[in-house]
Amino acid sequence: MNDSSSATRTNVTWRGAIQVLPGQIVPAKIINFTSASIQMQCSAVLKEKQTYQMMMEVPKPGDASQRTQVVCKATCIYSILSGNEYRTALKYFEVPAQHAALLAEWHG
Repeated sequence: MNDSSSATRTNVTWRGAIQVLPGQIVPAKIINFTSASIQMQCSAVLKEKQTYQMMMEVPKPGDASQRTQVVCKATCIYSILSGNEYRTALKYFEVPAQHAALLAEWHG
């Protein structure tokens, strides 16, 4: 994935959602992430180089019962059909500071 392909990936299984059009939100499953990008599966194909509003439901490390909805923006790097869903890589940004700290905890 572009410049972050050499970054360490952390495999996760988080719920997420992405706004593909105004008023149209598609559920997603976050499958891994780095300090700058995520890979997810969803039912919609996303357009490369387009920026989307998205949400990741991030559990507290060590206590999955406590989850935080992290809202950010993300630009699509690629979106390819894999089975009956699309596997999409996105570079995320505009993460609120308190949520960036939570993601950093997961990433080590």
